[in-house]
Amino acid sequence: MASLAGGYPSNRRPERASGFRLFIPAACACLLTLTNLGARAQSSSKPEPPLHTLTTAHAAHSLPPEEAARHYPVHLRAVATYYDPYIDSRHAALFVHDETGSIFVSMPSRPILPITAGALLDITGTTDIGDYAPIIRSPKIAIVGQAQVPAEAPQVAMAQLTSGAEDGQWVEVEGLIHAVRLTPTNVTFDLATLGGPVSATTLREAGQDYDRLVDSLVRVHANSAPVFNRSLQMVGVHLYFPGLTEMKVIEAAPADPFAVPVVSIHNLLRYSPNAQLRHRMHVQGTVTLQWPGQILCIQQASEGLCMQTAQATPVITGDRVDVAGFPIQSDYKATLEDATFRTAGSGVAPAPVAVTAKQAFEGDHDAQLVSIDGVLVDENRATSNPTLFVRSGDSLFSVLLPTAFADIRNFPWRDGSQLRITGICSVVVDTEGSTLREGAVRTQSVRLLLRSTGDVTVLRTPSWWTPRHALLTIIVIVAFTMAAIFWIVMLRRRVEQQTQVIRGNEERLRHLAEHDALTDLPNRTLFYDRLNVALERVRRFKTGLAILMIDLDRFKEINDSLGHQAGDQLLCEVAARISAAVRKTDTLARIGGDEFVVLLPDLQKREDGEQIAAAIVSSLEAPFAMGTRQASVSVSVGVCTYPEGGSDPASLLQGADAAMYHAKAQGKNGYSVFNSAMASHAMREPQLQV
Repeated sequence: MASLAGGYPSNRRPERASGFRLFIPAACACLLTLTNLGARAQSSSKPEPPLHTLTTAHAAHSLPPEEAARHYPVHLRAVATYYDPYIDSRHAALFVHDETGSIFVSMPSRPILPITAGALLDITGTTDIGDYAPIIRSPKIAIVGQAQVPAEAPQVAMAQLTSGAEDGQWVEVEGLIHAVRLTPTNVTFDLATLGGPVSATTLREAGQDYDRLVDSLVRVHANSAPVFNRSLQMVGVHLYFPGLTEMKVIEAAPADPFAVPVVSIHNLLRYSPNAQLRHRMHVQGTVTLQWPGQILCIQQASEGLCMQTAQATPVITGDRVDVAGFPIQSDYKATLEDATFRTAGSGVAPAPVAVTAKQAFEGDHDAQLVSIDGVLVDENRATSNPTLFVRSGDSLFSVLLPTAFADIRNFPWRDGSQLRITGICSVVVDTEGSTLREGAVRTQSVRLLLRSTGDVTVLRTPSWWTPRHALLTIIVIVAFTMAAIFWIVMLRRRVEQQTQVIRGNEERLRHLAEHDALTDLPNRTLFYDRLNVALERVRRFKTGLAILMIDLDRFKEINDSLGHQAGDQLLCEVAARISAAVRKTDTLARIGGDEFVVLLPDLQKREDGEQIAAAIVSSLEAPFAMGTRQASVSVSVGVCTYPEGGSDPASLLQGADAAMYHAKAQGKNGYSVFNSAMASHAMREPQLQV
């Protein structure tokens, strides 16, 4: 169960001790009083002017954070829409609503109060900033009657919820239930909406069959609560609703998910006009692989399908199964999520298709049972799934075994063995390359998923008469005089083996060749490649482009005073801050010791580049923690735009370099934009470090 998020207290701010007293007033209402036992320390010797009392939820919730922190007195009468003493061990969750809106009330998780949804409450307390938005803290609560939760709520989309504008408010959300997760006290529904997924939590009710709601289209009345990170930034949203009475079923799920018509794997997520939220689909096939509780793969004629499933019911290869799940997009092909399955009888296990590694890389055999011959070059036991690395021709692919076979030290194969491997082909997509091809996916690598160690057949083991054994025999004959030759040959053999591994692992080599060793940023080769691609796009689509040349100010002083190791650490942290300041589509590369360069493609206007340059300068204003000391560093940034500063890589880089030196001349810690007056200073092309 995820902890309650949104404008609500966390363990970073200690709760004040509270007590609970129960009274019976003349009007027969039940009075619940929470009294604050701690005294707030005076923040200054000069008393602040008295604050006016806020009497509505909207008035308290809409305060700016600095005003909420002044602890305005609050007195309002509102209806409880959600009360949950179990959701978070730190505090109880209480949302209340009046005619102006809703707000969260922070209160102790114990004692458990007799508050139910619809209870009419009289609340006094003070405002506070909470963890995301203003809340009511240190409340005194009296139950003064019984009303109803609001019968109507504005229907909102995910875009509104994730904007934070509906924080804490009573809203209506429509979605399709994909999964139900139960704890002893709560129930969480995973909803798919037209704007994206969202989860909704309520109190668990005895005797309810929640699984029957899976695949139902529902409307939920709930309070919206943001999910936030350690910096109190909103990163998601969660819903909290009082019970099933506030979940209206618009379209009930089929009583039997396997009774819906069977569809072919080929037709999953194919185009259909006016497609809305997709209900569970029913597919049939023959089991080709099962990792219980993780993955189930089936085959239907020549089509294969692998899906994630939490169901651990054992099946064997060749069993025929019915599978019901929600169709979703994966990297390479459509699949099902939250899948359930049942056996439909036994059958004949599909025969593997013999393919070469090159054919597997073409992608036509994804999710199919295949067989590939290759040479074992390496293995990795450190991951949760043991992994073998096999070379076939010029291609290197990985082989994953189930977690149950975590110890592969005693497997009957070793490096250099010729193997025949049978498994499910899983294509890994090159996401960056695919986006450059206007929608057509591009294969990055291939993995084989194995069912057991029996899927590996040793065709040939390395001969006993290896160079090592031959040299050992010579050593016995000629004794220590040949020891030096033995070690030379052994080292040479090991180097040759490692060279084969490195050559086979093309992706690893390409990364090392294209990135800086210290910061892992792109180097000259990759930067120029992306710059040339960006220039082609600029000329084709008539967009903008800019180059930012960045140089650290006074870095040598820090390097000399703190040492080179601290200087390297500082460079890595500077790179991280600059990366956070630029866009995801931009390229940041390292030049020389303390120089960086940024490629800004697809600019709509010149000012965008200047704004990013200003953001980079601003991102380095805060000091860096260097062990027990702090270091401050600033940057000088030169901006050169296309085509004002040039139309080829060399001209743009020279212009950005000249603008950077101009920024340094103007006092550093700033940026400068290249113009014609700087042209005479653009004499050198920066030497990018490979």
